[in-house]
Amino acid sequence: MNIIIIIFLSIVQGITEWLPISSSGHLVLFEHLLKFSESSLSFDVFLHLASLVVIVLFFKAEIKEILVLGFKKKSKDPRHDWFWLMVLSSIVTAVFGLIFYQSIEFFRTIDAVSGWLMVTSILLLATKFTKGHKSIRWPHAIALGMAQGFAVLPGLSRSGAVIAIALAMKIKKKDAFDYAFILAIPAILASFILTFKDFVFDWWYLLGFAITVLVGYYSLVLLKLILKKNYFYLFFIYTLILSLLIKLI
Repeated sequence: MNIIIIIFLSIVQGITEWLPISSSGHLVLFEHLLKFSESSLSFDVFLHLASLVVIVLFFKAEIKEILVLGFKKKSKDPRHDWFWLMVLSSIVTAVFGLIFYQSIEFFRTIDAVSGWLMVTSILLLATKFTKGHKSIRWPHAIALGMAQGFAVLPGLSRSGAVIAIALAMKIKKKDAFDYAFILAIPAILASFILTFKDFVFDWWYLLGFAITVLVGYYSLVLLKLILKKNYFYLFFIYTLILSLLIKLI
């Protein structure tokens, strides 16, 4: 494998995994342009493991809080049920994710990526007109699990879809942000387990892993600031332009 390609794709993953512009869509696009296909799915999954490390580092306090509250009998904390809500969301994600995973290679095409980037654009633009004040409950957990399940499709941003759907249901921004990314933990682990039997390891992947962790952490810091400033919807401009440009390839 070409080390330059590994470094490049790792930087792309580190940026796009957190910003709502679809990391899997970008990886498919660049792998197509760079004519890099050998073990590409394995490399994608390995980079997602690096993203898992970023989530644990960034949300370590929130993760601890959710685990503690989840097994506490009584609490007035609005996040008291988050652990069990995430279990429900993850079950829903697994159902939809498995359905699409059976034909995932069918969706790893340029045309498919372009189409789902367009869907991402619509979801992102819609967040401009939402105002959140609600806490996450069981119906929300089911909807967010579905959103994450559909986001296995390259081009449909996982973070974009989950946060956008949460905001559309009037969930508070901080809750939408935290829930969307912590919910990714079981999804990333599941994707690795599903592809492990076909996994092809290369020692250069470790370099990509380190780069993705570093770039990903600061990309997540940036996204948190952007969401706080109410500029989240502006990402639709990028995904829309990219979708249209892909059509020309």
